[in-house]
Amino acid sequence: MTAKNLDFFGSERFVAGVDFSGAKGNPNETWLAIGNLGSLGVQIVDLQRVGSHKLTAQIAASPPLLAIGLDFPFSIPVDFAQFFAKQRHMPPFQSWQELAMALAFVSFEEFTALIASFEKESKRFTDKECKPVAQSPLHRGNPSMVQMTFQGMRLLAGLDPKKFSIAPFQDADPAKCQLLEIYPSATLNDFRLQFRGYKSKEKKDRESMMAARKTIIRQLENLRETGDIALKDIPRLSMNPQIESSAITSDDAFDAIVACYTAAIFVIAPKHFTDPYENDNLDVLIEGWIYHPNKIWVPDKVRA
Repeated sequence: MTAKNLDFFGSERFVAGVDFSGAKGNPNETWLAIGNLGSLGVQIVDLQRVGSHKLTAQIAASPPLLAIGLDFPFSIPVDFAQFFAKQRHMPPFQSWQELAMALAFVSFEEFTALIASFEKESKRFTDKECKPVAQSPLHRGNPSMVQMTFQGMRLLAGLDPKKFSIAPFQDADPAKCQLLEIYPSATLNDFRLQFRGYKSKEKKDRESMMAARKTIIRQLENLRETGDIALKDIPRLSMNPQIESSAITSDDAFDAIVACYTAAIFVIAPKHFTDPYENDNLDVLIEGWIYHPNKIWVPDKVRA
């Protein structure tokens, strides 16, 4: 969906969510969800499998976005970053921008060789702080995070700095679209919803996974209906039957919607998110931060 397609929304505000894939297929399973922020909450108005190769162009063709939630690691653990610098005969990195610039001159094969020689699978501070604990960006098993991290970081580094600010490395600017690292399972867990067991590549699990995603979508749409005061400033989530069907059918499409919804919550109620710097851990300047509404208290009845 292009900006031209969305002209009828006028001056309304938009956010987006991305479930990113590093797979070689063309297009791969990279999904983009667009949400319209209105007086009634956030409505998912578009959901497409765009493929990582067309993601940047598709974002550029979208209406002006306030924020995008992206489901991939924005960076690597600081101990591996400094190992990387040492192996490349460079001084220690002082910022994410320095790291991303250096990565631009490294091939994927060189990157994976460096990870293999590092001989450990470190986690970032934010990976360990997250609930559930996030997978290391250096994880080479199933699912592999290495290619996703490598391609994702290069994508971020290639975006126009006049139009985008990458949290938490760059200050928020109302004139720019803010990019947030999102972990859908963490958002679901914050709302005390099912955060595991809704995705599987096994054909025998297809029906049960689809049923799980359908249930979670209903629960997300009904968060405000609990009447709990803690949820009064959480935007209502809505989508049409066609988009819902895509999210139920594809776990990647589902995660893109959760990423979009998380971005919408951040725009409307940022108080529910931890400030990356309140932990006095400066590693986040290089490692980044996973944004999820962990400061919200959710009653047990939301599970119903």
